[in-house]
Amino acid sequence: MGKRKYDDESSDVTKKNRSDSHSEENDKMDLDSEQPQNEEHSDNETTNSTKSQLFDVKHFRKELVGKQGQTMALTQFLQVCLNPDCEVDYMFKYLKAGGNSHEILRQITQDNKKNLTLATPAFHLFHLIILKVQSSLPHMIAITEEACRYFLNTFIPTIEIMISENSGPRHRKIVLNLLTSMVTLNSELGVEILNQVPLTPKNLQHVVEKPNYKEKDNVRTAFVHFMTSFLVDGHLPLIKALLEKQGLLSLVIPGLVQDEADAVLMFLNILKKNVIDNTFISKTLKLKTFSHQVLHNLFRLFTWKGPPESSSENKEEARNEIMTLLSDIILTLFTSHKLGIYFIDPTLGTSDANKNQNLYKAMQSLKRPWENEFQSEAVLQIVYKCPDLHRALINVIEPSFQPQHSVIWERTTDFILKLLDRLKPEDMVTRLNNLNPHQTANFVRFVTMPVPLLKLINTGIGKDQTISFYCIKVLVKMLQTLKRYMQIIELDDSNVKILELKNKLENFLPKHMPAPNIIVSLINNIIDGKVSEETPQDYKLPAQNKADSLLSLLELLLLYNYLYPASIETIEGTINMKKILDISTTLTTGHISLLKFKIVSLWLALDSSVLTLQNSMFKDLFLIMLDIFTNNEDDTWMEAKDTLYMFFKNTEIFEADEDEIHLILYTLKNSDVNLISLIGDVIENVLKNRNELSEYIKNQMVNFEISDENSMTNLDKLFNDLMHGKMIEDSLFLENKMPSTFIVGCIQYIQNNKDAKNQLKSFICLYIANLLHSNYSPELTEVLMSDSKLDIRTYIAEWTVRPVCFPETKGNDVTLINISKSVIGNEDIPLTNIFPSLVESSDEIDLTIMGVNYKIDVTKQINSSDLYIWSKYLMFCIVRLTNMDNLTLEQQEKILNYFEIIISLGKRHLMVNICRSIVLHMFKNAHFLKIFQPIDLNKKSSNILATELLVNIIEKNRDIINYLNRKHFLLKSYQQKTYSEIVKCFIKIKKNKTVNSDLTIRVLETVGLSKDDDLKVFESIFSADTEVCIKEDKEPSLILELLCVLINKYSDSISLELSNDVLTKCMDLYGKLLSLKEIIPNLTSLEESLVKYFENKPHQAQSVNEEHFKKFFYANTVRKTTSLLAYTILKFNNKFCDIFKEEINRPEILSQREITLPLGNAIIDHNQYLTDNKEILTMIYNEYKSNINKFLEKPHKAGQVYLNSWKFIRKLLVECMELNDCQKLYTKSHKFETVELSHVHLMQTAFLKLCLSKEGQKKEYLINYLLSMLNTTTLAVKDNKDAHVLTDLVSSVSQAIQICKTNENFEVDQKEDFKKLIESGIWQNFCKAVLKDSLKIRTAVQENTTGPKLLSLLSSLVKLFYPSDHEDIVTLFDMVTSHSEFLNVMLSNYSPDIKSRLLEFLYVLISTNKSVMKTPQIPVYLSAYRATRSPSDRLILTILKFYESNDLPVNEYKPYLWGDSAANHYAIRKSRTATLWSHPTPNQVINLLDKDIIEKTVRLFPVNQKLAYNYELPSRNSNSLMKSYLDGALRDVKSKSNVKDTEEAIKNLLLKDDYRNILAEAQTDIVSISHEGNDEGIYDPAFLFPLLSHLLAPGSVASCFKLLRTGLLSVPVMGLSSHCPLMRAAAYHVLHRFCLLLETETRHKNDKLLLMDFITTLRQSLTTAIKDAAAEGELKDIKNPKLPATGALYLAKALLVVTSPSEPLYKPVNNFLIAKQFVDLTVVPDFLSLFHDSNVEAMDRRNWILDVIRDGTKSMTDVNVVFKTMCLKMILDFYNTVMADRKTKTKILGALNSIVSIPRAFEILVEGYGFMSWLHYVVRNIKKEDKVIVKETLALIGNMVHSLGINIFAKYCAKFGVNSGVEGLYDFKIKSDIEYEILSIVNDLLPHTDLLEFDDIVSYVKLYNSITKRSIKFLTKKQITNIVTKCSERCKKSESVKLINQAVLLNNPILLSSKNLTNSITPESSLINELVQLVHTYVVS
Repeated sequence: MGKRKYDDESSDVTKKNRSDSHSEENDKMDLDSEQPQNEEHSDNETTNSTKSQLFDVKHFRKELVGKQGQTMALTQFLQVCLNPDCEVDYMFKYLKAGGNSHEILRQITQDNKKNLTLATPAFHLFHLIILKVQSSLPHMIAITEEACRYFLNTFIPTIEIMISENSGPRHRKIVLNLLTSMVTLNSELGVEILNQVPLTPKNLQHVVEKPNYKEKDNVRTAFVHFMTSFLVDGHLPLIKALLEKQGLLSLVIPGLVQDEADAVLMFLNILKKNVIDNTFISKTLKLKTFSHQVLHNLFRLFTWKGPPESSSENKEEARNEIMTLLSDIILTLFTSHKLGIYFIDPTLGTSDANKNQNLYKAMQSLKRPWENEFQSEAVLQIVYKCPDLHRALINVIEPSFQPQHSVIWERTTDFILKLLDRLKPEDMVTRLNNLNPHQTANFVRFVTMPVPLLKLINTGIGKDQTISFYCIKVLVKMLQTLKRYMQIIELDDSNVKILELKNKLENFLPKHMPAPNIIVSLINNIIDGKVSEETPQDYKLPAQNKADSLLSLLELLLLYNYLYPASIETIEGTINMKKILDISTTLTTGHISLLKFKIVSLWLALDSSVLTLQNSMFKDLFLIMLDIFTNNEDDTWMEAKDTLYMFFKNTEIFEADEDEIHLILYTLKNSDVNLISLIGDVIENVLKNRNELSEYIKNQMVNFEISDENSMTNLDKLFNDLMHGKMIEDSLFLENKMPSTFIVGCIQYIQNNKDAKNQLKSFICLYIANLLHSNYSPELTEVLMSDSKLDIRTYIAEWTVRPVCFPETKGNDVTLINISKSVIGNEDIPLTNIFPSLVESSDEIDLTIMGVNYKIDVTKQINSSDLYIWSKYLMFCIVRLTNMDNLTLEQQEKILNYFEIIISLGKRHLMVNICRSIVLHMFKNAHFLKIFQPIDLNKKSSNILATELLVNIIEKNRDIINYLNRKHFLLKSYQQKTYSEIVKCFIKIKKNKTVNSDLTIRVLETVGLSKDDDLKVFESIFSADTEVCIKEDKEPSLILELLCVLINKYSDSISLELSNDVLTKCMDLYGKLLSLKEIIPNLTSLEESLVKYFENKPHQAQSVNEEHFKKFFYANTVRKTTSLLAYTILKFNNKFCDIFKEEINRPEILSQREITLPLGNAIIDHNQYLTDNKEILTMIYNEYKSNINKFLEKPHKAGQVYLNSWKFIRKLLVECMELNDCQKLYTKSHKFETVELSHVHLMQTAFLKLCLSKEGQKKEYLINYLLSMLNTTTLAVKDNKDAHVLTDLVSSVSQAIQICKTNENFEVDQKEDFKKLIESGIWQNFCKAVLKDSLKIRTAVQENTTGPKLLSLLSSLVKLFYPSDHEDIVTLFDMVTSHSEFLNVMLSNYSPDIKSRLLEFLYVLISTNKSVMKTPQIPVYLSAYRATRSPSDRLILTILKFYESNDLPVNEYKPYLWGDSAANHYAIRKSRTATLWSHPTPNQVINLLDKDIIEKTVRLFPVNQKLAYNYELPSRNSNSLMKSYLDGALRDVKSKSNVKDTEEAIKNLLLKDDYRNILAEAQTDIVSISHEGNDEGIYDPAFLFPLLSHLLAPGSVASCFKLLRTGLLSVPVMGLSSHCPLMRAAAYHVLHRFCLLLETETRHKNDKLLLMDFITTLRQSLTTAIKDAAAEGELKDIKNPKLPATGALYLAKALLVVTSPSEPLYKPVNNFLIAKQFVDLTVVPDFLSLFHDSNVEAMDRRNWILDVIRDGTKSMTDVNVVFKTMCLKMILDFYNTVMADRKTKTKILGALNSIVSIPRAFEILVEGYGFMSWLHYVVRNIKKEDKVIVKETLALIGNMVHSLGINIFAKYCAKFGVNSGVEGLYDFKIKSDIEYEILSIVNDLLPHTDLLEFDDIVSYVKLYNSITKRSIKFLTKKQITNIVTKCSERCKKSESVKLINQAVLLNNPILLSSKNLTNSITPESSLINELVQLVHTYVVS
């Protein structure tokens, strides 16, 4: 230190170093906000500044180089770097002088790693260096990164010490800041930090538990910065790595409550942006990150307080920003299916399964969230968007909803009211569409009337008056919401839902509602002034005024009257309404007017005579209603409207005329009435003089005669109908209805009272104007006005001569005035000005008008009467303008748009009834019928426009029209008029008058005709001459077009059919037109209609006679549709086959390919006929042989008829093509110019024919075939052909390859013969095209389905063509690995099929040419590996084993990392030398294993898997191969062993390989093992055991207890049950190494003792397995005993619970293991005590041991253990006891499911345990709500059927010696009596299908289809009908169900060929297909 110029002050420096004053500033961020503390005087500060300036950087570096451990030098350098007063940047000078991080870190030697005095300044300087390099010296980033990796590889022990609880806050902060700077330097360093640094919640809890915000060394802030650094850059792998460290990120959240506002905002913003809103982070990972406890802590953040010392002003400024951001985060997590952790629950929480357990628990953990306004709003938003969480919120509310005088209860009631307001029925009703009636009723009932709250409300009513009123207020809100739900549900077309809801409420409401007499007593108490209140101790609820209290009580009684009227009958006579009304007049505060209205309403409900003239209170009560209705101050008028409407409807003043009722309501709201009492006087006057006024109107109407002929006819028709007692629902309204007495009474009243005239003038004018719009007659309206001199008379008079706009001075309705200006005045007014509720919108769209999108603002109230009057005005305009012949196209469009808007407004405001009423009154109007003109004769253009308008309205409102048509026969009159007009039209057509058909066709398609009229029109068509059917231009006339429309109508309908007579006449007419010689008409449209009809109703092809069919052979011309019609008829009627055979004997017919080939295509469906008449094939083939050969060689020149008839041509090739023609075809390769699937099938057929004969089995033909097909495939790939084309191509080539491999004559082993092929351009282009297309990433919608198949084909071809070490392999390997998507496919899992086929291709390449294998490829495979049993992972393991066996250094990578961790560790996307890698620690490797997957691996351990590494990807799943074979046997589908024809020979050739594989599987012990497939999502023991062996090697630092707690130790224990000796040996080896390592453990002594005891118990228990093996003669396994899977699973699961005291099984399992020296593995361990436990946790223990049986039963060995324990009988008996709850029954069925999955065990159960009788009993005793049991029973029966098939198949093989060859498999069929019993059980389940979801219904019907035809035939027709009817209840709207039922009733299978069934793609298609298959099996003989 001699050269240092400030040695004399060294002592001071030392002192300062020892103090904490110079260690405060740890990072660059701190320098901005903190200053170092100086305890010296100002002169010392000057001295320090001088020292800093004199610091010698060069000397400092020499000291570092000279000697290690320079603590003093490092400390002094740190001080000058942190000195804020120093003007020199010494860190920059140091780095510029050549200094670097390595110099600093090398000061810490191996011996000084625990010396924190040295490590602290060194780490701090390293942190400052990183910051300086990032900010100023980017060229040093690389060397700094290397230093960081050196640091991580060297100083992990030092980090552990500095971050531990024993170190000081200063040390923790320094190391955290250093790690933070490293993460920000390079994201990949962040991943390495997570992998290497021991960052676990347990180790870091002390860091965040006790923050001290006053101290400079605030470690929590440093930790928050550290966590944030992982997220801030948005680096996806780094974020995923952080989130995979369970509980790490969540440590930050609890402490945020007291953090600085800026820190909270920073963290939340980054969390939202880079985690929550990050779509690349899976929902699974988010679920693990945001557990319910984390969500609870997020909710706690709503109570953010900030640091204690911060000012309240600053807090309030930041609070709103924090709350808004937090609300956004919580709403996203709780409500977003895409970004959050919410799973959509379509049942809205009404099903058994809770889809959002995590969110449910988080909601339940809240404590009075309504006390914070932000939290309250967030919770309300959550429940609104996710109603399935409503129950959780009710559970939160219940504890606080105890009726009492307290602030808590007051706030709780307010929150309940807000909750009910938020869940508005108007907003929620659309979500109920997917619920069934039962679910709808449950949802509505619970949302509106939660029982827990109702119980508390009942306890609170009656004790204390104030509390009672608060309870009543909540109850009223509940019932109001319930009432609104009922009103909306009643609008459904079907009344099923409302009936279910009413039935439920009928029992529910009387039980849970307060009795009405209690409510009456509360009313009487208020009236009498009685007060009954408790004396609260602290707080008293604010009392309500009398008016509001009475209002609530009366409203409650009114709601009672609506919901269950019977309850109101009990209070009649106990309530004095007059007295209540008198009291209300004395009140001065509150809603007095509304109160009076409620009094009147209740009075009217109790006594309907109260509003009659006989009641002295009539006028007063009526004026009260009017006062409320005309008051516009609030929305209470809406309530009065319904009561007024009912009053006007029930009185005789308007004679129930809806038009005038709406008219007066409209006029009252939209006119200026100064005195409401005048209206009351008028009403009273009209009622008093009703008879006189009626007589006066009759006299006026008699004088006003209408001479219109149509009107008289209509009147006569009406009277005739009435005289004959007919229904007049469909009769026409009279054109001029009798007006009511009201308007005449008004006119007379104002004439007698001049003062009233001025005040009622505007009211009467508005009324009369709109009365005109209702009666359409200005003349009649003038008569009604008498001689009164009103301004409106001018408006009415003008309408008699010309259209005139509505006067603006009449009324306040701006909308009506603007409509009038727009329609009549032709003004261009924006729609938003006409209808204020419309808002232009691009997001939410309610309707689109003229290309502009609009949203309806539902906040603006709409009066239904307004909608009605607007629509009446539009109707008036249509009628009057049409009658005047003034209607223009522009007016038509405007009126149509306004109608659409009015209907949309009504629907959006849930006023469907008013919409229906509008449409009903339009179409039930004689004026509209009069202007309706369905025939366009080029006259009266206004009538045509009006007709088009009506048709448009029908099309746009089809739902309303259908409803009204069912109920009121709405369209019947229009259908009648259409028919009459058509009849008239026929006469005009016969006179050669021109008629435009477009309008008529459209009317027929929209309005239609009645069935009787259809028949009459048919007769008219058939009676017409053929000449009038054709126009001059040879196109069809209106007559033929009418015929097409009618045929199409019957074609589209399931229930309607043409009679045989009509169909015959139709074909007669068609035959005549087809045979015309002098003219060739265009019959395309008629032929298309007939084709469609026969395709949809194939059974009616039987009605076509021979003469009709012969016409096709004598047609004047054969169009494409002509041949298609002939094909369709022949396809469904085999009796015409003889005619076809006869006709083709004529040369002119045989040579006519347009008819011969299509009919040949049809005759294929009649296979038996072809078999008996093969000469037909020979004759046709000889005729078309040359053309077929040209088609094969040049498909691009083939005609369309050849392409469409390829099936018939294929049959010709199969049966008639000679061998030499096939040989000639493949003597050369073909380069086809087009890809046609039909051509591909024909080429394939020709090659298969070659394969049948020895002469054709030449390699030359194979090569030419392959070249031709590969060229076609390449062309298809390049042209982006449909997936099915490529699939068929690949399938064809694969079949050919498989056949050739098994045929020695093709000599495929001689690879040199393929040299010509692999050197050709075709092969090279094929390889390029396949590799380019197969790895291409598709969108989520466009899945790459062909990629895996193409890669599989390429792998097969490479394996077939190339000899070993061929140089082309290197090229192919480079091509695939250099593909731009190669790494994406390998590392991601977006398409497992593509990935597995790519790996298969790579394995083929490396096994063919080993030179392509390189060491750098190993990390890629490790990164792509997931350690599971999925095909891709097993292939990777095979590849790695191949690398290792060929001396590549795979072992250098031990212990292996895999997945994303491997990708980051080995940095495979970047170039980095292997020398920088550090070997991961055992704990790092163990952390990669997911605990859930480990537990799953234990449960589903693959006992049949061998410890082998030669996995091959199957071309087809072997399980599915066996299942499809057995399914074929079930349906009696089999091939004949005695080959009769070439077709059968080809089929057998293709099936031979499959049958060989089935036979190989049959030779194994298939009856003794479970046929349930192993789950691919579990870890692969073939990888796991070697990995554990390495991790537990002697000297390893792995923690035995980590293996125990993660469940890893259970896997080798379960491995002892493996059937593979090598696998068991590996498991024993792992356990042995575990024991050796356990002996060296010094920590966790209790756990060590537990494990030692367990190992001892396990070792001694092996003797039972050895004895058992010896008894079975398996002495060879003594050294490697196999445990039964049940016993092994018990021990494995025991290890998972023995260290968790919270587990229900902790105590019994530990007691069992302690009590037993060894476990008897020949029985189910501890079954009796666990199954028959009487403890509180008995249910959990019983279910646990049932799970052991379910998951442990994997083979007959385990079944024998179960049988030996005698537990099966106990389980079966226990199922039927009262102690068995639903969950236990489900577990029992699950255990039985595992047993019956073993075929031999199923046989034993049936024969020895009476299993079928027991199952019958179980099914018959299923309860209504046992949905889970039904589903489990379905799965059980499905496995029973499969096991039955395997048993019968195994016996068949043993009996008939099928092992000798595959020929014996052809004749196998299933026959068993057990099937009948299974069928009976399945049928017994039918009544319980109501409980099932749609997919479960499909599974149920599949059970029938898995039973043989022989057994299905035992069902009766009634049973089949019941099955179809019951199962199709979920698809009632599907017409297909009717067709299926019809097929059953008629016993006609042809009906099932209807295109209505085969082409209908609907959500119910899967169910329809299964039902069709079932019915087809039943009806086919």
